[in-house]
Amino acid sequence: MSRFLLFLFLLVPYTFFAQNLILNPGFEQNRGCPEKPGQINLANHWFSPNIGTPDYFHTCSPGLDYGTEFNKKGGRLPHSGMGYAGLQFYCMNRNEYYEYMENLLDTALAPGALYCIQVFVSLAKANYAFKELGAVASVNEIKTSSSKKMILPYTPLKNGQYLDDQNGWIQICGFFKAKGNERFITLGDFQKGDEFWNIDLRSTTDSVFKSSYYFIDDVLLVKINDSTECKCNPGTR
Repeated sequence: MSRFLLFLFLLVPYTFFAQNLILNPGFEQNRGCPEKPGQINLANHWFSPNIGTPDYFHTCSPGLDYGTEFNKKGGRLPHSGMGYAGLQFYCMNRNEYYEYMENLLDTALAPGALYCIQVFVSLAKANYAFKELGAVASVNEIKTSSSKKMILPYTPLKNGQYLDDQNGWIQICGFFKAKGNERFITLGDFQKGDEFWNIDLRSTTDSVFKSSYYFIDDVLLVKINDSTECKCNPGTR
């Protein structure tokens, strides 16, 4: 190997070579094309853990509502590939509705090992943004008959800024130590407080109705040796 090639090899992030444990991370593989709300189950290996109805968007959609570049939530070109998912969050007079997505991992997590999770998000047609989302690793499938926010110990996924980009994609990330044998990852909002932030007023607000919606794409979960290997790209696409 030449010195130049060796230099390039050393520059490539560790996560580039690590196995992604998320099945269907870019929502490409499906058992059908979306044409109505709440069809996340059409994306292979993804499902909802509560009675919320996460959306699925793909270029194969027969109409504009659940396509990608143009759709009923404002539209976005996928970060990569041909599909992505969508999560709705809202609070109206303390009545909550929070959507989540869950994935059965390729293999169980190793006890005591460090893992990095990276996700690309884009704020859809909405007036409120969050500063972070979250991920929960669990041994068993999370399942509830409620649509309220799930308050669980979680790994914060963030990038040091409000997730308010409505043109491109923001990469958010976080790392955690596995207890062992976790087979599921759930994405959503698990914070205890009221985290809605008005992007027009550039502040929090006591509005009766607060709603946010995020497109989700290219989910990565990899084993790492050190927390410094888990980094987010500060830019957007």
